[in-house]
Amino acid sequence: MSINCEILDLRAFQAVVELESFHRAADALHISQPALTRRIQKLEQAIGAPLLERTTRHVAPTAMGQEVMPLVRRMLEEFDGSLFAMKDGAQRRGLITMACVPTAAFYFLPTVIKTFSKEYPHIRLRIRDLTANEGLQAWRVAR
Repeated sequence: MSINCEILDLRAFQAVVELESFHRAADALHISQPALTRRIQKLEQAIGAPLLERTTRHVAPTAMGQEVMPLVRRMLEEFDGSLFAMKDGAQRRGLITMACVPTAAFYFLPTVIKTFSKEYPHIRLRIRDLTANEGLQAWRVAR
């Protein structure tokens, strides 16, 4: 059995889940909301189940969406890591994902990221704005 989806479909799903909004996800991906919706629908059709619960004010992953999300994250991280490894060969490259409570993200991270990026320009950082409990749960799931 083969599932037909594209990397952009996976990125769309990840963005909607992480940003909890079709509008913010579309903005972050630089695509229109209808194009984002089509990508999500295509992924849901390929998987054969709804991945997101939508209301007029809220979007959240379904049980299937919660199950699929760690796999999508790993696939995208490996894909991105592979692209970085191929580009410019020997330079240090990669993706670091970290969780951070909102207060620290606002007050401390900009300086830390600026310093880190100067020393490691080819390592991408992904910051997840989470409460301490959500960060611990995400760490457990990602292990």
